[in-house]
Amino acid sequence: MKTLTIECSDELHKQLAKLVEAGWFRSPEAGVLETLRRYLSGHSIELQEQQILNDVDWALKSCPSPIN
Repeated sequence: MKTLTIECSDELHKQLAKLVEAGWFRSPEAGVLETLRRYLSGHSIELQEQQILNDVDWALKSCPSPIN
């Protein structure tokens, strides 16, 4: 296991503290870990590459053929 030290804005810290106080997370560290897990699960390199390929495929199928 690795340890990370982060700095965040006062506003982000307040938002995280509110979520901890409301019981959404047991600690600020748990909140940061869950947020990081969720972000990374939706932003994997493979997922981003597939989304780009889907966009290119859509664009190629949507553009009219060039006039010869």
